[in-house]
Amino acid sequence: MRGGRQRQSAERGGGARCGVGDSVEARLGFVHDSDDQSGDEALMRAKLTPHRIRYTMAFAALYQMTHEMIRHAVLDEVEQFFVIPIDGQFRVDEERYARDVLSRHKGRFKASLDWMVAMGAMTVEQADRIERINTHRNQLTHELVRYIVDPDAEPDVAAFTDAVALLRSIRRFSFGRAH
Repeated sequence: MRGGRQRQSAERGGGARCGVGDSVEARLGFVHDSDDQSGDEALMRAKLTPHRIRYTMAFAALYQMTHEMIRHAVLDEVEQFFVIPIDGQFRVDEERYARDVLSRHKGRFKASLDWMVAMGAMTVEQADRIERINTHRNQLTHELVRYIVDPDAEPDVAAFTDAVALLRSIRRFSFGRAH
């Protein structure tokens, strides 16, 4: 009975104190003069349920893993197209790799994306969507608390769906060309 406890405190002349003995709701500022929940409070309570927190954290982890798989596919698998036997070992033909891929952009990732577009592994639009995927990955990683507590911040499920589709497309290209 949150409202009753605060009302009793107010009747004794004290305000709503938030000390060690108070509930978590009181310490987070969720105690109101009435038992009616405001819309914001209801949203915050729903956002802070263990189920929602686990969902958000699991989604962020899955999104980050998918992003790392895309980075691996773009960077490492593109480089693998330039592997040749040298002195009985397989090594990257650095000269051809630099000429055909790295010369396209000063950043290795963007240069590899440009090469993949030129090779038909993805469209320009798909390469541009990877930027949106990367931006959301950075937000989820560096602002995770905001996605847990802010009722207006939700993980971008559409960006995750795009990431999985792009990863599938890249892998299909990589494995199709390798065989």
